[in-house]
Amino acid sequence: MMLLRRALFATLLLALSRSALAQSSPLEIPVVLQRALEQLRNGHYQQALETAAPASDGVPVHPLSPLIVAEAGWGMIFCQTGHITEHEIWNTADADTSPEDKPFFAAVEKTLAASQALRKREPASAAVADFYEGMAHAVRAQLYTLRGQVLKSGREGTQMRASLLEAVRKDPALEPDADAGLGAYNYYADVLSPLIKVFRMLLLIPGGDREKGLEQLRTASQHATLLAPEASLELARILGIREGRHREALALLQELAAQYPGNALYTLAAAFEAEQLGEKAAAAQYAAKAAVSAVEMDPACRQRVTSAATRAAARLPQAR
Repeated sequence: MMLLRRALFATLLLALSRSALAQSSPLEIPVVLQRALEQLRNGHYQQALETAAPASDGVPVHPLSPLIVAEAGWGMIFCQTGHITEHEIWNTADADTSPEDKPFFAAVEKTLAASQALRKREPASAAVADFYEGMAHAVRAQLYTLRGQVLKSGREGTQMRASLLEAVRKDPALEPDADAGLGAYNYYADVLSPLIKVFRMLLLIPGGDREKGLEQLRTASQHATLLAPEASLELARILGIREGRHREALALLQELAAQYPGNALYTLAAAFEAEQLGEKAAAAQYAAKAAVSAVEMDPACRQRVTSAATRAAARLPQAR
């Protein structure tokens, strides 16, 4: 009985601490952008883009608005060109260009401009401006990483790191969200191949820390106000593909798939992690579920993701 009380008390403290962190965060998200984020995470990229598109009536642009547009563009680019098959989903490109490239890069520039404007317009929001500036560099680094453009990715990652560290220096309440970007940087900067590390040193790109990066991503996945789902996804990718910790990766992907059932990529990734664990029946169920939800995804994703999920569902039962 005493152990049960202690467990309940610990759970209550954790819930209260998370609530306090969320309430104290300076990242206030307008209602319309909350809706756009839900659409984005459910794989409805065109809807998210339309919902978040900055108004043209002279009202100052919130940096999160063009950032969501950029993230929606990234989602469409990944669906069109990312490595998505009936066997795996990898963060590498099968094609080096996409019709969404131009609007994607334009949205990143708008995010940087909106961050700079916020800093000038509201000096008290300088830390928030630094944060969104860092995230603009993060999403651009993500595309360069997808395409194997290591030096460009490294430069963008360095700028992201500097902006996020500055944001946290000015306002420590931003740390849980900043950890989403800083954790990814620390992990990948430490696990790069020796050749790439040589280029990194020549370009004076700061090094990383694998364990710290994993810790930061886990912290962000649990406590971030804005980027908890994105941190969970990045952590799941790392744990599953690079660390071989498939049980932990599957747990994260199961949570994402339950929270955002419209995004078949989360469910299909869960299928592949279950398969790695030898849980063929569960893997087949996830793949079949992904095939159904893929039909409702953005047109840029629908055909490729539906095909991959359908083929995975057909393949997996034979492996039981």
